[in-house]
Amino acid sequence: MNKTDCTTPVGLARYANDYFDAALAADDVLGKRKGYETVAPAPVMFLIAHSIELALKAYLRSVDVSLDDLKKLSHNLSKCWEKAVKSGIEEHIKLTNEDLKVLEIINNLHKSNDLRYIRTGYKEFPVFGPLEVLAKKLLDSICPIVGYQPVKRFITCYTKLR
Repeated sequence: MNKTDCTTPVGLARYANDYFDAALAADDVLGKRKGYETVAPAPVMFLIAHSIELALKAYLRSVDVSLDDLKKLSHNLSKCWEKAVKSGIEEHIKLTNEDLKVLEIINNLHKSNDLRYIRTGYKEFPVFGPLEVLAKKLLDSICPIVGYQPVKRFITCYTKLR
C-alpha cells in the first residue's frame, strides 16, 4: 500500500470532522473565558482552519487531485478553494460573499502559522460564529460527496445511555 492509497477522501473527511469537533469542544472551555466573547482563542481557530483545509482536500482527492498537488497547496485555504472551484465543487456548494471574506481572513492566519506561533503586529481575526458556520457548511456538503458519514456526537450517545 502506498501513500496515495492511504490518503483517501473518506479519511481526510473523517479527520476534518474530528478537528471540527475538537474545535467546538475546546471552545466550550476556552471560549467561555473573559475576552473571548466574539473572537475564539487561537487554538480553536487553528482547529477550525485545519478542519476546513482537510475538508477541501477531501473533496480534491475525491476528484483525483494527486497528493503531490495537494502538498503544493500547502495550508493555503484560498488556493484549496480555488482548486476546488476549478474541480466543480460549486455544483454542490456555493459560498456567499461573507463566507469568502471569512475564508480569506482565516486563510491569512492559517497559512502564516499565526495561529500556532506568537507573532507581534496587527492581525485580523474572524468572528467565531461565521467561521463555525463556514466550516459546518463545507463539512455538510463535502462529507456526503466523498462518502463519509460522521458518527453521532459522543455526548449525545453517552447521555442516552444514562
